[in-house]
Amino acid sequence: MQVGLEKFMRGRNGVDQFTLFILVASAAVLLFARIFGLHLLRLVYYAGVIWALYRTFSRSLFRRRRENQLFLEKNRAAGAWLKVQRRIFQERNTHRHFKCPNCKQRLRVPKGRGKITISCAKCGEKFSRKS
Repeated sequence: MQVGLEKFMRGRNGVDQFTLFILVASAAVLLFARIFGLHLLRLVYYAGVIWALYRTFSRSLFRRRRENQLFLEKNRAAGAWLKVQRRIFQERNTHRHFKCPNCKQRLRVPKGRGKITISCAKCGEKFSRKS
């Protein structure tokens, strides 16, 4: 039976990270629909499951891999942004964070120093802000 399944799946996309994300997001939507009694929202769950099955059994490997790669790039960018936001939140009592008006580089300065002139290490731009 395993050999038959392997033979059937040969040349198909299979389960990748984007498909797993679709299934998990669909399950979250179903849980949300059950908790709040929103029965029409179950259609989103079913659409997600059908989409995940389509991606799994698809023979368009190039397209599915390109979609998965795009998902991974967006996911990596979102993870980096969340990491920065968590750091800013953790340092909220000791430091202030500013963006350079010229190059948009994120700069960190000690809190409670009054109005200071900040010099960007990347581009050399100087600007004043209250810390």
